[in-house]
Amino acid sequence: MTSMTLSDGRKVRVLASEAAIGEAVCEEFVAAAKASIAAKGAFSVAVPGGSIVAALAKLPKGAFDASKVHVFFCNERIGEGKCFKHAVKNLVEPLGIPTSQVYKVGEGSPEAVAAQYESLLKGMPSNVVGKTASGMPSVDLVLLGTGEDGHVGSLHPNKKEIKASGSGKPVLSINEGGKTSIAVSLDFICAAKKVLLSAAKASRAAMVLRALRAGAGCFDCPASMVCCAGDTTWLVDEDSIKDYRAKKVFDPQVADLSSFWDIPGMKPGVITGDLCWALLRFAKAKGFAIPAFNCTSTSTVIAVLEAGKQLNRPVIIQFSEGGSAFFCGKSLPNKEK
Repeated sequence: MTSMTLSDGRKVRVLASEAAIGEAVCEEFVAAAKASIAAKGAFSVAVPGGSIVAALAKLPKGAFDASKVHVFFCNERIGEGKCFKHAVKNLVEPLGIPTSQVYKVGEGSPEAVAAQYESLLKGMPSNVVGKTASGMPSVDLVLLGTGEDGHVGSLHPNKKEIKASGSGKPVLSINEGGKTSIAVSLDFICAAKKVLLSAAKASRAAMVLRALRAGAGCFDCPASMVCCAGDTTWLVDEDSIKDYRAKKVFDPQVADLSSFWDIPGMKPGVITGDLCWALLRFAKAKGFAIPAFNCTSTSTVIAVLEAGKQLNRPVIIQFSEGGSAFFCGKSLPNKEK
């Protein structure tokens, strides 16, 4: 096994196989449970469905006090209870977790069920579910599988649920094509003390490459946006990490640098790709903006570059659609715009 820490603090453990990922899930679960129970007499975990929960069937009995465990759900289809049944089979019954501490999603309209589950989370004793400074419920551990498209739980690419990030709502209602469900929000996930994500097989290699680019979280890949204030750990195997390794992703620690010239590989002139992204991350970390100047000709481009040189500051050359057409000249076809 190898491990690394990304510049945004997320950790990555590379295991030999999907089976080894399952073992690591159990190892991380036991460590989190023991630490939480020792510190405050309770351990809260939010689980989805899928393989990451199936892996919990191999948790060693007696490794921690199961009577102190409280189980919540990251998502659930209303009226079906698949995630609940999956958790009971692989986690609750094998370990003897009290059923009164397994918080099944109720029934009714998605809005009412989401509101009920939110009230449940917010009403738990503080040693079971804490709260952030903003009042967001904070469980000890969130488990998340990942899809090939980058979805986690029921947060799918470019859907309104992932775009609700920052709204401060812990539980979201979903109604698509008559299928109703609820899902915890990204805000809730990132408020957890620890988040564990798993991604196995070559079919997830492209997603892992996208998701592990530091500071590049976006709605098109919800998994890339998961970064909690505590400990966010990815468990991947040799197949799912292969694209990331092949790309040789450039991920310098930029926050502690004193100047953008200290970014490894920085040079005068035009920069692109990962080096450009590192510069943008440096600007964000230091709290300054890089101006983008709309250029319409070679003379305006040169003027911007000369200004950047004289001020020793990075600049962005920007082209609007109309400006690009003017720059290129009327003879260039533009019928496909």
